[in-house]
Amino acid sequence: MSDGGRGRYAPSIRRREQIARAALQQIVENGHAAMSVSQVASAAGVSERTLYYHFPTREHVLVAALELSDERTTDEIGGRDDDDFAEMDDVVAGLARLGAEHPWLVRLMVYLSARAQEPGHPAHAYFRRHNAEAIRSFATLLRHRQRRGLAHPDLEPEVVARRLVAAWDGLQAQWLVEPDFDLADEISAAFRQLTGQNVMEARSAFERALA
Repeated sequence: MSDGGRGRYAPSIRRREQIARAALQQIVENGHAAMSVSQVASAAGVSERTLYYHFPTREHVLVAALELSDERTTDEIGGRDDDDFAEMDDVVAGLARLGAEHPWLVRLMVYLSARAQEPGHPAHAYFRRHNAEAIRSFATLLRHRQRRGLAHPDLEPEVVARRLVAAWDGLQAQWLVEPDFDLADEISAAFRQLTGQNVMEARSAFERALA
């Protein structure tokens, strides 16, 4: 898009961002179930008619808030070089703790992911993109760890990454119903088992003992 095009659409983009920020703040404070479209509009400084012009339904507003939360999370964990990814806690455990410390985010994710099964739902495209990006990122992380001897070399990164995403989603949904286990610990344990990290650590310890 040309600079003129960006300038032409800038007010609309800023308005959408204002609404998303207001919605996210409400969700953080009260949860997604209590989010009021009228209050979001008021906090964003727009009319409900304007809000619905940018977001046709309440579900669209929820997706926009989730996308904004994603952007902030990316900013928090971004800027690392390869050496920073040597330790699992830098990525997997860190993200898992983020969810455990922000139950509103887990609830919103689980709520929208259930509705994303319908192709026409506004969350459908988001979760297709989200899952693809998560699988790609975890596969890249796994390859890096394989090169360092921290993950089993015979594993297929994309397959393991897809299973990790499934385990992550399932553990989050279970945690909302039975929050008596440590979500971050369980996700980290799933990562270690799926990547063969436990096996590689045991092999390394055995080789050191024989040396």
